[in-house]
Amino acid sequence: MNRIYELQKKIETARHELDEALLQENRFEYYYEKSTRLDKLIEEYLESQEGVRV
Repeated sequence: MNRIYELQKKIETARHELDEALLQENRFEYYYEKSTRLDKLIEEYLESQEGVRV
């Protein structure tokens, strides 16, 4: 369960970073990097949740 909590915190941080990146309108690469990181964290979280349910 600690792993899931850790992933939740990382996702919250990544969402905040993505919001900040969006404010920097001319930095598409930076926004894309943050968006990709968030996607990977969410994917990892969902995989962890599947393991808990089994």
